Parts: sequence; structure tokens; C-alpha cells
Amino acid sequence: MNTSRKLWLAVALAAALALGGCFGDDDDDVAAPGASNTVPDSAGASVGAFIAYLLALSPNDETSEPATISDAFAVPPDEDNEPQPLV
Repeated sequence: MNTSRKLWLAVALAAALALGGCFGDDDDDVAAPGASNTVPDSAGASVGAFIAYLLALSPNDETSEPATISDAFAVPPDEDNEPQPLV
């Protein structure tokens, strides 16, 4: 009976240690210094500037917040040139 009790105690201790690491929240959702999720006004200066901004975004970043576009943001239409590919 004493061996069985020690075994249950060891199993309970191992389970507590294993589950103890599951609930820590070390991933602070704090933006890096200088990082912003707001589209800069300079990206709206022209179609080329907007495409350059889009190409500079990281395609593999799935953890950051979506970009915020201000209400006054507008890219002027470029009706004189052919469309530029994004890829």
C-alpha cells in the first residue's frame, strides 16, 4: 500500500509539473519599438508608393494586428499607366 501511495503521489506531481507550464502567458502582445499597425500617409502619395508599402509588408506575419487605415487615406488613381503586378 505504501508503494502504491508513492506511485500516485509521483504521478500527481508529474502531472502538476507538466500542466504548470501550459498556463503561463509570456507572450506579451506589445509592438516592437517603432513598429506601428497604421498605414503611413506617405503610402497614399501615389500608386507606386502604395504598392511599395504593400510589398514591404511581411507575408509570413500572422501574429500582428491588422493594419489600420485612417478615414482620410486615399490613393490617387493612376489612369495613365498599366497596372503593376504585386508579385
